[in-house]
Amino acid sequence: MIVLNSQAGGSSILAMLALTTLAACTGVDRQAAAAEPASVESRREVVGKESNKMPPQRAPGEEKPPLQGSGEVPPQLLAIFQDDLARRALVKPDAITVVSATEQQWPDGAMGCPQPGQMYTQMIVPGYRVVLKAGGDRYAYHSDTRGNFVVCSNGTAFKPVKEQMKGKLPAD
Repeated sequence: MIVLNSQAGGSSILAMLALTTLAACTGVDRQAAAAEPASVESRREVVGKESNKMPPQRAPGEEKPPLQGSGEVPPQLLAIFQDDLARRALVKPDAITVVSATEQQWPDGAMGCPQPGQMYTQMIVPGYRVVLKAGGDRYAYHSDTRGNFVVCSNGTAFKPVKEQMKGKLPAD
Protein backbone atom coordinates (compact mmCIF):
# COMPACT_ATOMS: atom_id res chain seq x y z
CA MET A 1 0.00 0.00 0.00
CA ILE A 2 1.34 3.41 -0.95
CA VAL A 3 0.70 6.40 1.31
CA LEU A 4 0.99 9.81 -0.32
CA ASN A 5 2.48 12.61 1.78
CA SER A 6 2.13 15.60 -0.53
CA GLN A 7 -0.07 16.73 -3.38
CA ALA A 8 2.73 17.22 -5.94
CA GLY A 9 4.54 14.01 -5.08
CA GLY A 10 1.27 12.12 -4.88
CA SER A 11 0.17 13.05 -8.39
CA SER A 12 3.47 12.00 -9.95
CA ILE A 13 3.45 8.70 -8.05
CA LEU A 14 -0.16 8.19 -9.07
CA ALA A 15 0.74 8.81 -12.72
CA MET A 16 3.60 6.29 -12.56
CA LEU A 17 1.31 3.76 -10.87
CA ALA A 18 -1.29 4.25 -13.62
CA LEU A 19 1.34 3.77 -16.35
CA THR A 20 2.68 0.64 -14.66
CA THR A 21 -0.82 -0.80 -14.27
CA LEU A 22 -1.69 0.04 -17.88
CA ALA A 23 1.52 -1.55 -19.13
CA ALA A 24 0.88 -4.68 -17.09
CA CYS A 25 -2.72 -4.99 -18.38
CA THR A 26 -1.86 -4.43 -22.02
CA GLY A 27 1.30 -6.52 -22.08
CA VAL A 28 3.45 -3.50 -22.98
CA ASP A 29 6.96 -3.31 -21.61
CA ARG A 30 7.06 -0.98 -18.58
CA GLN A 31 10.11 0.85 -19.82
CA ALA A 32 8.50 1.35 -23.23
CA ALA A 33 5.37 2.69 -21.57
CA ALA A 34 7.38 5.28 -19.67
CA ALA A 35 9.37 6.30 -22.79
CA GLU A 36 8.48 9.23 -25.00
CA PRO A 37 5.74 8.66 -27.61
CA ALA A 38 6.83 7.70 -31.13
CA SER A 39 7.27 10.52 -33.65
CA VAL A 40 4.88 11.00 -36.55
CA GLU A 41 7.61 10.01 -39.01
CA SER A 42 8.29 6.72 -37.23
CA ARG A 43 4.56 5.90 -37.13
CA ARG A 44 4.25 6.64 -40.85
CA GLU A 45 7.21 4.37 -41.50
CA VAL A 46 5.58 1.51 -39.56
CA VAL A 47 2.25 2.00 -41.36
CA GLY A 48 4.04 2.11 -44.72
CA LYS A 49 5.82 -1.16 -43.99
CA GLU A 50 2.58 -2.83 -42.87
CA SER A 51 0.64 -1.69 -45.93
CA ASN A 52 3.33 -2.97 -48.32
CA LYS A 53 3.29 -6.47 -46.83
CA MET A 54 -0.03 -7.64 -48.26
CA PRO A 55 -2.14 -5.95 -50.94
CA PRO A 56 -5.88 -5.63 -50.22
CA GLN A 57 -8.01 -8.56 -51.41
CA ARG A 58 -11.69 -9.01 -52.10
CA ALA A 59 -13.81 -10.94 -49.66
CA PRO A 60 -14.77 -14.47 -50.74
CA GLY A 61 -17.76 -14.52 -53.08
CA GLU A 62 -17.17 -10.95 -54.23
CA GLU A 63 -15.50 -11.71 -57.55
CA LYS A 64 -17.52 -9.22 -59.59
CA PRO A 65 -17.29 -5.51 -58.88
CA PRO A 66 -20.56 -4.08 -57.54
CA LEU A 67 -22.89 -2.81 -60.23
CA GLN A 68 -23.18 0.93 -60.43
CA GLY A 69 -26.44 2.50 -61.52
CA SER A 70 -26.59 3.51 -65.13
CA GLY A 71 -28.91 6.38 -64.31
CA GLU A 72 -31.37 5.20 -66.95
CA VAL A 73 -34.85 3.99 -66.13
CA PRO A 74 -35.41 0.45 -67.45
CA PRO A 75 -37.76 0.49 -70.48
CA GLN A 76 -40.13 -2.07 -68.92
CA LEU A 77 -40.54 0.16 -65.84
CA LEU A 78 -41.15 3.20 -68.03
CA ALA A 79 -43.81 1.23 -69.91
CA ILE A 80 -45.56 0.41 -66.60
CA PHE A 81 -45.63 4.11 -65.70
CA GLN A 82 -46.95 5.09 -69.14
CA ASP A 83 -49.67 2.41 -68.93
CA ASP A 84 -50.69 3.69 -65.49
CA LEU A 85 -50.79 7.30 -66.69
CA ALA A 86 -52.83 6.38 -69.77
CA ARG A 87 -55.48 4.88 -67.46
CA ARG A 88 -55.18 7.70 -64.92
CA ALA A 89 -55.43 10.60 -67.41
CA LEU A 90 -57.67 8.71 -69.87
CA VAL A 91 -55.29 9.26 -72.79
CA LYS A 92 -53.59 6.97 -75.28
CA PRO A 93 -50.06 5.84 -74.33
CA ASP A 94 -48.57 7.56 -77.39
CA ALA A 95 -49.94 10.92 -76.11
CA ILE A 96 -47.63 10.69 -73.08
CA THR A 97 -44.20 12.34 -73.10
CA VAL A 98 -41.29 11.80 -70.74
CA VAL A 99 -40.24 15.10 -69.16
CA SER A 100 -37.44 13.66 -67.01
CA ALA A 101 -36.24 10.29 -65.75
CA THR A 102 -33.58 10.00 -63.06
CA GLU A 103 -32.16 7.37 -60.77
CA GLN A 104 -32.85 8.10 -57.09
CA GLN A 105 -31.72 6.95 -53.67
CA TRP A 106 -34.89 7.39 -51.59
CA PRO A 107 -34.16 7.92 -47.86
CA ASP A 108 -36.84 5.40 -46.82
CA GLY A 109 -39.73 3.26 -48.06
CA ALA A 110 -41.95 6.31 -48.57
CA MET A 111 -39.95 6.97 -51.76
CA GLY A 112 -40.01 10.74 -51.28
CA CYS A 113 -43.76 10.98 -50.69
CA PRO A 114 -44.50 10.11 -47.04
CA GLN A 115 -48.10 10.03 -45.86
CA PRO A 116 -49.21 10.93 -42.32
CA GLY A 117 -49.91 7.91 -40.13
CA GLN A 118 -48.05 5.46 -42.37
CA MET A 119 -44.97 3.47 -41.38
CA TYR A 120 -42.17 2.95 -43.87
CA THR A 121 -39.01 0.89 -44.19
CA GLN A 122 -36.17 2.86 -42.59
CA MET A 123 -33.39 2.21 -45.08
CA ILE A 124 -32.11 3.62 -48.35
CA VAL A 125 -34.35 2.50 -51.22
CA PRO A 126 -32.76 2.65 -54.67
CA GLY A 127 -35.22 3.60 -57.38
CA TYR A 128 -36.31 6.16 -59.93
CA ARG A 129 -38.17 9.44 -60.30
CA VAL A 130 -39.93 9.83 -63.63
CA VAL A 131 -41.96 12.88 -64.62
CA LEU A 132 -44.48 12.24 -67.40
CA LYS A 133 -46.72 14.72 -69.18
CA ALA A 134 -50.21 13.98 -70.48
CA GLY A 135 -52.96 16.40 -71.44
CA GLY A 136 -50.92 19.40 -70.28
CA ASP A 137 -50.44 18.02 -66.73
CA ARG A 138 -47.28 16.61 -65.19
CA TYR A 139 -47.20 13.44 -63.10
CA ALA A 140 -44.25 12.47 -60.88
CA TYR A 141 -43.73 8.71 -60.55
CA HIS A 142 -41.57 7.61 -57.61
CA SER A 143 -40.52 3.97 -57.65
CA ASP A 144 -38.12 1.40 -56.29
CA THR A 145 -36.08 -0.81 -58.62
CA ARG A 146 -38.63 -3.65 -58.40
CA GLY A 147 -41.48 -1.69 -59.94
CA ASN A 148 -43.36 -0.64 -56.79
CA PHE A 149 -44.41 2.96 -57.31
CA VAL A 150 -46.60 5.87 -56.28
CA VAL A 151 -47.63 8.99 -58.13
CA CYS A 152 -46.57 11.90 -55.96
CA SER A 153 -48.62 15.07 -56.38
CA ASN A 154 -48.18 18.01 -53.99
CA GLY A 155 -46.86 15.67 -51.28
CA THR A 156 -49.74 13.21 -51.63
CA ALA A 157 -49.06 9.68 -52.81
CA PHE A 158 -51.51 8.01 -55.16
CA LYS A 159 -51.36 4.25 -55.65
CA PRO A 160 -51.26 2.68 -59.12
CA VAL A 161 -54.61 2.86 -60.94
CA LYS A 162 -54.90 -0.95 -60.97
CA GLU A 163 -54.68 -1.01 -57.16
CA GLN A 164 -57.21 1.83 -56.83
CA MET A 165 -59.70 -0.08 -58.96
CA LYS A 166 -59.53 -3.25 -56.80
CA GLY A 167 -62.74 -3.76 -54.87
CA LYS A 168 -64.55 -0.91 -56.63
CA LEU A 169 -66.23 -3.01 -59.28
CA PRO A 170 -70.04 -3.20 -58.98
CA ALA A 171 -71.43 -6.45 -57.59
CA ASP A 172 -73.41 -8.71 -59.94
